[in-house]
Amino acid sequence: MTTTRTAFRNPFHKLLLFIALLLCLSSVGFYLIELRPQGRDDFLSAVWWAVVTLTTVGYGDLVPATTEGRILGLLVMISGIGMVSTLTGNLASLIVERHAKRRKGLLKVNLSGHVIIVGWNSYAPNLVRTLKETGVLRGSELTLVNNLPAEEREALAFQLEMENRLHFVYGDPTHENVIHRASPTQARVVYILSQAGMPPQDADQQNLYAALIVRGLAPKAKIYAEVMLAENYTHLLRAGVDEIVARGEMTSLILGLMGATPSVWPFLQRLVGVQGPGCLDYRALSADERRMNWGELVATRQTGAGELPLALCKESRDLNLKDMLDEGSALDQFILELFTATGQQTSLGQSGPDILVNPEQAQPLADYDGILFLKPAASGG
Repeated sequence: MTTTRTAFRNPFHKLLLFIALLLCLSSVGFYLIELRPQGRDDFLSAVWWAVVTLTTVGYGDLVPATTEGRILGLLVMISGIGMVSTLTGNLASLIVERHAKRRKGLLKVNLSGHVIIVGWNSYAPNLVRTLKETGVLRGSELTLVNNLPAEEREALAFQLEMENRLHFVYGDPTHENVIHRASPTQARVVYILSQAGMPPQDADQQNLYAALIVRGLAPKAKIYAEVMLAENYTHLLRAGVDEIVARGEMTSLILGLMGATPSVWPFLQRLVGVQGPGCLDYRALSADERRMNWGELVATRQTGAGELPLALCKESRDLNLKDMLDEGSALDQFILELFTATGQQTSLGQSGPDILVNPEQAQPLADYDGILFLKPAASGG
């Protein structure tokens, strides 16, 4: 009863109620005054007349023949003009208000298979560009979670050129209700970036809180994060982040390699696509390829597709006690039944991802999921 009272305190709900009452009363009135005396037992026609008259459409197929009927028609038309106009105005206001809230990032994003980026900095546009070029955003939508001003969000929408596939969630990413609006449970992957304009320690702390919230809401989500200070690396791992990149870590390594040969940097730029499309790519192994060894795969791909395989990849997997035990062993089956009967968890966490770079020629491929390879020069751009 309390819910009903609360609902009808809303002016829009009251208006709908008045319109419904007017339709009912005018339908009954027209039926009793006009149709029933004529021997027409057709209440649906009375409802038709009430709707047409209330909306002031006036088809003219049903018209009142009595004075009482005409008076009823006048009352319905006069009331209908005001009510329908008010209803139309309210609906338009609701649509405009919802659109405004969506642009401000105040609505929940009801998506599935989308990509989420929490936080924003000057390197983030390069991340989005790479996600486009590698196909991660092909067919997927992008949701940005941050507290950037409206002007910066508008500029980002123009810069990223994703049109209706770009969504914003405005707010502090250390608050659970803000992250929840981005629907992380349905996301394909979540990136957590260090927010620009914050001291390194504060940025890492924000990333840590955001990671804890995302992992709590979405236990199976893929989370990749950035850390400003290497000392906070372990904290993010404990928060459930799958992979972490330390700001400046790769920079120092690349600079060191460039001291040995300056060609390293142009090579890496070409490899990952710093200036144009990259030539490094990934694909899953086919069933036939899983029956090969590394040497056979390299020979086949170089001859046929002109690709140069570089490494074997294992995707992360959920480990279960059942997978570790032998179905043919009575002891193993007893252990599994004991765990199940006592209600203990049989999940052992996750394994991987793992990578094997330039393996031996005889390395079997059966246990691997995909390969990293160099595309031919023409394909790489």
